Amino acid sequence: MKRILVTITLASLCLLSFSQTVLWKISGKKLKSPSYLYGTIHIQDARVFAFPDEVLSAFNSCEAYAMEILMDELDMKEVQDAMYMKNESLDKLLTPEDFKLLDSIVRAKTGQPLLLFNKMKPFFLSSQLMQLEMAKDKADALDLYLLNKARNQNKLCLGIEKFSDQINAIDAIKLEDQVKMLLEGLTDTVTSTGNKLEELIEAYLSGNLDKMYELTKDTALPAEFNKAFLIDRNIRMAKNIHKFIRKQSTFNAIGAAHLPGEKGVINLLRKRGYTVEPILFEWSTID
Repeated sequence: MKRILVTITLASLCLLSFSQTVLWKISGKKLKSPSYLYGTIHIQDARVFAFPDEVLSAFNSCEAYAMEILMDELDMKEVQDAMYMKNESLDKLLTPEDFKLLDSIVRAKTGQPLLLFNKMKPFFLSSQLMQLEMAKDKADALDLYLLNKARNQNKLCLGIEKFSDQINAIDAIKLEDQVKMLLEGLTDTVTSTGNKLEELIEAYLSGNLDKMYELTKDTALPAEFNKAFLIDRNIRMAKNIHKFIRKQSTFNAIGAAHLPGEKGVINLLRKRGYTVEPILFEWSTID
């Protein structure tokens, strides 16, 4: 389960050596003004909200804000439909023993029986169970917080992907494989899961993109998932970011580990002829 969370929050693929930062400046190719890439992490931990002047200056200087999906424009019915199975259910996909085990965990974490989640895709159930173990210091996750900040500044807000793109990537994992991933997570103790999450946050705060790659790497994930959720999405992100920054300066916020690697967004933008250079910074102190 911890592997699933890490993959969702920081998806990446090929490993290269990158500077220790999650903020990158995009220039060149006759751009009138620079744009930026900012690696985000989908959590509410206060530490990732301690923005230094370098980040705030880059954000404020841009005419537009782009994130993976414009979350405040999502059709909630579409979201709900995407999270549930049409012709399958957990009680059919799991053995009686595994169903009983999962039911005990769900009851302990949510106070509700597993039957209430019986039609939920295993991938989403894994994610929801893991989210319950994470700090909730802020009302919104980091990327949504930035969206609200952009709305308040009347910036043009853009979606780098469509919701269906992400769902199609998740659906590339066969339900049987999703079940295996879910059950693997059941063996994680609270301590080991907590340590993994803390290690992830520390890597993010240090801007260590290489370390983020190591934490997200999981050879157990199906090849179809790696291609759909990682490689194809990076290509699509780079293509759409290219379109956005040609029209106006844009602060592009995407999952941090989409940035590094031979097939990461930084390298893909460089292949398009842009100069993508790191902006080093230190996080502000949390009061």
